[in-house]
Amino acid sequence: MEHAPTDEVGGPDPGGDDAAHEGPDGRDDRPPVADAVAVERHASWLELFFDLVAVAGIGALAHLLAHERTGVGLGIYVVAFAAFWLVWACFTTYADIAAETTRTVTMLAGMVALGVMTAAVPGIDDEHRRAFAIGYVVGRVVASRPWRRATVVVDLPVVHTGAGVLPWVVSWWVDGPAAYLLWGLGLVLDLAFLLASTRSRLVASAQARLDRALESRRRRRDERRGPSDAAPVRGPGGADGPRGRQVPTTVQVLGADVPHLGERMSLFVLIVVGESLIQVIDGASEAEWDRALAVAGAGAFTLLVGLWGVAVRWGSAGVALLPPGSLEPRLAWGAHLVSTCALATVAATLAPFVADPTAQVGDRDRWFAVGAYATYALVAASIHVALAVRDGRAGADPAGRRESARRAVAIGAPALVVVTLAGVHVDPTAVRLVWLLAGGVVLMPVLLGVLRRRDERQGDEPGRAGAGGRDERRAERDAARERRHAGRAGHREGPPTASG
Repeated sequence: MEHAPTDEVGGPDPGGDDAAHEGPDGRDDRPPVADAVAVERHASWLELFFDLVAVAGIGALAHLLAHERTGVGLGIYVVAFAAFWLVWACFTTYADIAAETTRTVTMLAGMVALGVMTAAVPGIDDEHRRAFAIGYVVGRVVASRPWRRATVVVDLPVVHTGAGVLPWVVSWWVDGPAAYLLWGLGLVLDLAFLLASTRSRLVASAQARLDRALESRRRRRDERRGPSDAAPVRGPGGADGPRGRQVPTTVQVLGADVPHLGERMSLFVLIVVGESLIQVIDGASEAEWDRALAVAGAGAFTLLVGLWGVAVRWGSAGVALLPPGSLEPRLAWGAHLVSTCALATVAATLAPFVADPTAQVGDRDRWFAVGAYATYALVAASIHVALAVRDGRAGADPAGRRESARRAVAIGAPALVVVTLAGVHVDPTAVRLVWLLAGGVVLMPVLLGVLRRRDERQGDEPGRAGAGGRDERRAERDAARERRHAGRAGHREGPPTASG
């Protein structure tokens, strides 16, 4: 039995039959692929076009934080950022799994939803609050449509769930701060489900739901046909459904293309850093062009280059100095949300500092910037500590455990210095605060290199080497012993050569 074309991920080929790809001579005109596994996949033009709305959204959220540097304003900013990020993540996951079968209409619908949310940001605390919530709900509903009921997306399972969306729907008829509390409740439900779920639990739950649905359908079918009717013939692919179509009896597990997903996460970090650079340039255009502006601009640029280095070039999922593949995608999503939100907050504070570099920075603005930087560093250092503990419990290679510990120290030590100096220096000038943050970021990879060289030297010194040094010396002794045995054997067989 042939399946009709559908746009559901996990179902039949969305492109239909192979006839659609036949050339004039009847042959398949699709480009040949020698080995699909060996092909390195990058973001498609559709995905890059979709990211343009993320550029606009990050810019609007940055302006929101710049004008609302209060506790309430920060709370609204965090909730709005998380909501915008989650809709972006749902559509990014769809394109990552669907790959070449991604529907353009679906992605464009996601752009419209995110566009409405972006346009509503300037008035999110007043008349545009409901429009932002409606855009979020529509985006989540559209992002859930491509997935079949018999599939389970184990790396971002919130694409299937609607529990976190319900508080947003209720907020349409709520005014005042209660609406933001409902938004936060919905996001907490989604994120808790993302972090608490496991692959086995997700698959078992989805299979149980599918079994109940099939049993309910079988009972309704038997009631309509009566006991005297013959039972239908089960097709090879599952139970018979309406109109003769087969209904799968086993859930299909869908996972992310991890390297491609890592690239998409890094592109989002680049959007955050790039939007920050735009704001810095805009702030410099309004300042008096003097020596102070040059120093502040150099510090802001150094800070952004450092963030790019630790979060993208030497990091992954937005986490500083995190090797790719260290976290499973489900956990990487959570780390990516917190890291990019903190990075965006740090970057959003730069423009006012560059615009007036000699001004005294008050306590509120100082701790906004330093607190966001400390949050980013704390999350990254905690992840590296958790990786070291995990490797220790699993009995993994001690070298990997030591490397994770070095990364945690390289991130945490500069952050501690920055927070301490920010607390000691009351009302510093903007240019000094910018360079303080830049120094804290630049020191991370520098300190990591110093720690690595120190451990290498200690591994070479007798009496001070750790387990890794002892292992290396043992390997060297074994190699020397083998060379001596080979030399003695060669001496018995004949005189050594000149090279021997």
